[in-house]
Amino acid sequence: MPELNPQMAKILELMDDAMKDRPERVTLSPVEARAQTTATFEAFWNADRPTLWAVYNHEIPGPAGPIRMRLYDPGIARPAPCLVYIHGGGWVICSLDTHDGACRRLALAGEFMVASVDYRLAPEHKFPAGLEDCVAAVRWIAAHGADWGIDPGRLAIGGDSAGANLALATLLSLRDAGAQPVRAGLLIYGAYDTGTDTASHAAYGDGSYIISIDDMHWFWGHYLRGEADKRNPLAAPLLADLRDLPPLLLTACEFDPLLDDSRRLVARLEEAGTPHRFAFWPGVTHACIHMTRMLDVAQNHIEDSASWVREQLSA
Repeated sequence: MPELNPQMAKILELMDDAMKDRPERVTLSPVEARAQTTATFEAFWNADRPTLWAVYNHEIPGPAGPIRMRLYDPGIARPAPCLVYIHGGGWVICSLDTHDGACRRLALAGEFMVASVDYRLAPEHKFPAGLEDCVAAVRWIAAHGADWGIDPGRLAIGGDSAGANLALATLLSLRDAGAQPVRAGLLIYGAYDTGTDTASHAAYGDGSYIISIDDMHWFWGHYLRGEADKRNPLAAPLLADLRDLPPLLLTACEFDPLLDDSRRLVARLEEAGTPHRFAFWPGVTHACIHMTRMLDVAQNHIEDSASWVREQLSA
């Protein structure tokens, strides 16, 4: 039988206690949900964020106006390899700030720069707006990143949850456009299909493990414009042709409704002959990479993921 990591179990107890007098996310508007995430998640899980040599806030041109980006520099020789990072949050919540600690740790562990993208959020900006921002960010860094000390020949893209969805969709978009400046993709416990009829949703989708089936319906409902988008492979990458992509690392948590999304994606990648590695993280839940202050294995998972990216960018 699956068994929660004891530290993970304590975290869930803490989170249940913190949320007991707060409304469920699916009863909130997106604006209210963002405020609740800032109040209950952002400060606590970033309290132990490490110090870096430098962190810069930038703006680059985007398809609908400036895109904010945050560049994390661990103090390495330039021109430096870079991981373009797409934060999670169901395409609706989270920000550069919620993922600040995770990006700092990835940069330190991997000895590369991390460029975090503040893409447009739904439902104010539905699919494909956020994806268009991510594609524009990668293209801009490939063309102009040298001005920031980045080696445009050593770029990777990564993201967690909805950010993993956007990272994979960005790779697909770049491939289909005939220009692929990215050498590797890091996909951390991603959402790759709109369906919730999997075994992992049934086992872990009741709300006991960070996200629920109801949450996923709420997120997808805000992100997509209608039924046609559910069949668009750039929204649901499990439907895509997955050939001719750079090497991918997929990670998945044992106690996560989205576990089977990653397992199904692995099967599709094997069919396509696309190079990939699958890292299964036992005993932990969705969002675990943020929990280093209470969850020892979270740092291990960050270091393993960053090491894989570094290897891909060193080859």
